[in-house]
Amino acid sequence: MDTETVIGASESSPAPVRSSLRAAEDAVLAVIHERHRQDGKWGQQNHDAGTWALILLEEIGEWAKAELHARFGGPDANNAHTEAVHMTAVALAVIECMNRKAGAKDI
Repeated sequence: MDTETVIGASESSPAPVRSSLRAAEDAVLAVIHERHRQDGKWGQQNHDAGTWALILLEEIGEWAKAELHARFGGPDANNAHTEAVHMTAVALAVIECMNRKAGAKDI
């Protein structure tokens, strides 16, 4: 199934809908690319919920720091997008881990 079928957009859809779909696709592709990078660096991660929470909170903190630097000045002023992608990729890794654990219970 293609994204047009899932989201209900096509070339006949209004330009704002097509533009929004392209923006969403770009965002999701950036997150998937980051997940591959993370897996290459760390391997498959299967943490408990508490450890995942700490990892995700650290990534949220890095994004918040970049936003703070963008607003008030600082060396990470231009890193907000990158940190948002990292944060979202970690959240996706949490879901992947949960899915693996749920699948293991089904065996």
